[in-house]
Amino acid sequence: MTGQNIRFASLLISAVVGFGTVSATPAIAQYMGPSAGAATTGSVVVPSAMPHVATVAQALAAPDDAMAVIEGYIVNRLKHEHYTFRDDTGRTLVIELDDKYLPPGQQINDKTRVRITGEVDRHHLRANDIDVKRIDILP
Repeated sequence: MTGQNIRFASLLISAVVGFGTVSATPAIAQYMGPSAGAATTGSVVVPSAMPHVATVAQALAAPDDAMAVIEGYIVNRLKHEHYTFRDDTGRTLVIELDDKYLPPGQQINDKTRVRITGEVDRHHLRANDIDVKRIDILP
C-alpha cells in the first residue's frame, strides 16, 4: 500500500468507528424547563386530546375519533358487521363490529349486556357511529 492509501484507509476506519459510537449512543430526551403550575420534576403532564364518550347521546355529538366506552346491548343486526346498539338510557346508534372482535364460542343476543370500546366515526350526512375495537360480555 502506498502512503496515500494508508492515510485514506485509516481515515475511513476512524470515520466508521466514530459514526458507530455516535449512532450507538441512546437518544434520551426529556423536557426539563419550567412548567405552568406543575412541580419541576422534569416530567410533563399531557391532557387527553380527545373527549371520553360514555353514552350514546355523547357519541352522537362527539368529534371524529373520540374514544368511546359504552355499556348496553346489541339489539339487532343491520347488515354484515353493522349492528344497532342501545345504551342504558334507551338511545341507539349504529356500531361497526368486525367479526374478529366477537368473543369466540360465546353467544350474544339482545339480552346480553356488553361493553363496547372504540372510536367515534363522524359523518356529515348521517348520524355518527362507533368503530368497535373491543367488546366485553358483562355479567
